[in-house]
Amino acid sequence: KTPMSRDNEYKSYLSMAEEGRIQLSLRAYTKLLCHVIQYPYTATNGVLLAKDTDSSSNKQIDIVDCIPLFHYNLPLSPMLVVALTQIEEFATNRDMRICGYYHANEYYNDKDIGPVAVRIADKIAENCKNTCMLIVNNERLSDLGKELPLKSYLPYKTNDRLEWKSAAKPTLQYGNKGLMIGPEILKNKLYRDIIDMDSHYDDTSLHFENKALNDVANLFSESAISYGNENKREVENK
Repeated sequence: KTPMSRDNEYKSYLSMAEEGRIQLSLRAYTKLLCHVIQYPYTATNGVLLAKDTDSSSNKQIDIVDCIPLFHYNLPLSPMLVVALTQIEEFATNRDMRICGYYHANEYYNDKDIGPVAVRIADKIAENCKNTCMLIVNNERLSDLGKELPLKSYLPYKTNDRLEWKSAAKPTLQYGNKGLMIGPEILKNKLYRDIIDMDSHYDDTSLHFENKALNDVANLFSESAISYGNENKREVENK
């Protein structure tokens, strides 16, 4: 099977249920947020990854990682095909699969799904099972410690056409405690470390896995777990 060409195998897995839930890991959210913040004056996008398990009967989408795509080559189809092929190989080698797409529009008050986002999300949904699309609400980037600046969409097949309909807002790993990674990213300027596919193609020594940011997310996760355990012990001792 060639990458991104499993049409017959995956089309039956298109999300059709309104009850579909989206769970976002701290690692995926950290990199998505860094990508958007690093390039505030351009559109940015990326690919969402999930664990490669059979989710045909599970409508929840657990996003465990993401790969930032572009910040100036968004509409270029040849670049996109190459990037998606690389990302699929990367994911497969780590027991993951492509499960969706994220997109941040160029203009501050634009939170709609544009033609570029639709085209890329359609391609992913037609070739991958149980997918979603996340659109960044730029107006909410000033309240990162309070809420996720994201809108969710799921694909529906009607009259042989794919349509994207609004879904429940994604939940973030560790809940409100997880949201505090946003202010930390801004305070420590962690967004400067983000590497997307544009950066990788300019200098192949820079890798799109973003291991440095993975480490940041891991440390923050350990802190969130420790905080949760302390609160649990306090409640038990009362």
